[in-house]
Amino acid sequence: PLPKRVQTIALDVRNKEQVEQVVSLLQPDAIIHLAALSYVPDGESDPKNMYDVNLFGTTNLLDGVAKHSPKSRVLVVSSSEVYGMPKPTALPLVEESELRPTSVYGVTKAAADLAAYKYSIREGLDVVRVRPFNHTGPGQLDRFMVSSFAKQVAAIKLGKQAPQISVGNLEVKRDISDVSDIVRGYREAVVNGKRGSVYNLCSGQSILVKDILDKLIEIAKIEAEIVVDSAKVRPSDIPDVRGSYDRANKELSWKPRVDLDGILHGLYGWWVEQLGNTK
Repeated sequence: PLPKRVQTIALDVRNKEQVEQVVSLLQPDAIIHLAALSYVPDGESDPKNMYDVNLFGTTNLLDGVAKHSPKSRVLVVSSSEVYGMPKPTALPLVEESELRPTSVYGVTKAAADLAAYKYSIREGLDVVRVRPFNHTGPGQLDRFMVSSFAKQVAAIKLGKQAPQISVGNLEVKRDISDVSDIVRGYREAVVNGKRGSVYNLCSGQSILVKDILDKLIEIAKIEAEIVVDSAKVRPSDIPDVRGSYDRANKELSWKPRVDLDGILHGLYGWWVEQLGNTK
């Protein structure tokens, strides 16, 4: 729950008028723009809605800032999905790496990312962008990969699920960070980021998804059958994703603090607590 002193206002970023009203009313010192549809399969089933929210929701906000609060600093949260399918020689991914998105989600985030850059150059807005790579932690929905693994492992440990774990493609590598590190990166980018610049937020290393699942099984001390669900396998899965956080380290003094074991222990423990409180 949010502290009582925090005021909340509900709006739809697709509604340009609503966005402009709120920006005009508040004229904030800083805006952290996280409003987005972030579950990749949603873009394949309803691409128009994902474009409306992720791209045009972003331009609605930036138009509102340009018109009503041009001195606001705006942090636009992009995604590592903008890099899409990197060439094997392109790893680790840096901020100048080619944008090659392979999903509707990645395309919408790349378009919003580039639009934000345009507003910083053409309209002179104080916009900073960040591109977080995969991250997880307590509270993440179980439709996302690592949280799904942790929930299933916790349910098996508690005797609430048969010893079977449903998975997608385990033979890909991903760069995984803890949500607390990523959020700290957002703060540093708001406070210290350079206008118009963009920063990768990542762990700097990739790990095989199978190894992530194996670590969770080891943490829980369980045995389970692994079952591949074809519905969880992407049509064009990227074999390896790994970023570089050198620029964030140099310009923001940011680097990740939580290692993979810490990430997985925290997430697994949270799911044990959640599931243990349900009948």
